[in-house]
Amino acid sequence: MRSSMVLTLAVLCFALPVAAQTKACKDEDAVEIVNLGPAVSMTAATAPGPAVSASGAVEFAAIVNVGQKIWKIVVDNKSVVDAKTEYATALPQGVTDWSAMEGWKPTVGTVYQLKFKNAFCATVVDLRYQVLRTAGGSYKGKGQYLTAVVIEPLFLDVAWGYHVWLEASIPDASIVNVGTRERPIAAMTAELAWRIATPIKEMQGKSIYYMQGDGAYREIGEPFERDSAFKAKIAKTLKETLP
Repeated sequence: MRSSMVLTLAVLCFALPVAAQTKACKDEDAVEIVNLGPAVSMTAATAPGPAVSASGAVEFAAIVNVGQKIWKIVVDNKSVVDAKTEYATALPQGVTDWSAMEGWKPTVGTVYQLKFKNAFCATVVDLRYQVLRTAGGSYKGKGQYLTAVVIEPLFLDVAWGYHVWLEASIPDASIVNVGTRERPIAAMTAELAWRIATPIKEMQGKSIYYMQGDGAYREIGEPFERDSAFKAKIAKTLKETLP
């Protein structure tokens, strides 16, 4: 009898820690992104060259991106973006150099934190990044446009066995005039696609940021519908993996 009780106690002592370790984490495979507030350190964008005025007719209401359309930010846990030269713009058609414009407001940014937890609720990916933009530029006193739109990583801590990729893109269709023909206001959306992979599974998602030449800014898309802080289950699919 005594030996059976000892055996039972031993089994219980062994089973309890295992049960605690194998208890499902409610946040498993969930990504949390939190708006941490305004950026305090901004990277100054470099103009493409000496200021060049438009050589032909300028279409103030036709707004185009003469900068980057798609670029990599993090490749396999390593930052590869140069925020000084890799950025998007929303300028009047015919103007190819934002430094030839005037009235630019100081660059502003918003900092975010992206965290991913494993099955044991341990944070295995901790990323902080900022969305920078410079608004308010006009050409010959007309319009409000955008330049130096970039997503820049600030901090990345990744546990062993996990791999992170980030890529930014500016869809051409998102660059529009939300003002009038006489008083144009540029607008665009910047998309941040992220992918987290291990040898056995892969998760991916996308965040979308909307901004205007008059300084308006907000997060849009499904992840931000409820709040700037959200937790969303990520579909485990390979249909749209980053290259």
